[in-house]
Amino acid sequence: METEILDENDYNKVRNVQYAGFGERLLASILDSLIMMTPVVGFMYLGFVNKSLTYLLASAVVGMLYKPIMEGVWGATLGKMILKIKMVDTNLDQIDLGQSILKNAIYIISSLIGILGHFWLVSTDAFQESEGFVEASAAGQESPYTMVGYIWLVVILISCFAMLASNLKQTLHDRLAGTYCVKNSTFDE
Repeated sequence: METEILDENDYNKVRNVQYAGFGERLLASILDSLIMMTPVVGFMYLGFVNKSLTYLLASAVVGMLYKPIMEGVWGATLGKMILKIKMVDTNLDQIDLGQSILKNAIYIISSLIGILGHFWLVSTDAFQESEGFVEASAAGQESPYTMVGYIWLVVILISCFAMLASNLKQTLHDRLAGTYCVKNSTFDE
């Protein structure tokens, strides 16, 4: 195993570090999406069928808080735990809630765009007059926030793909927060 430096400005912090690669982090995100699908889609379904802003907001809030809380409290989401990877700081300590919120701000902003879209949606006649899930969800296609959400998705993808050009396998949002995703085997003696 090659010796690496977590913080290139402090050469006293030299450790053997195994960084989680793009594929591992992508698979963790897919697992997290599958795990979160039931509560998020469930609340969204109830919001569309009952024309309820409360359920729509619940779907967004659950999705928005999952990663920051999981990583800030336990150092990893359920998907990361399954793959035995976790988020650490430059000292290889578990990140705190503040770092996790900063790291995940890119996703929080995406959720906030969705929340604005939900407020817009429930104010439309097309949504209020819709009959059933399909009609209600179709009413949302006219949202001015849809395009903003797509543009923000490009920002997220750029941040994530930046990992491919990083020796420390950091996304842009990892760099902003001073976090690293490492394999749990980094801590094995």
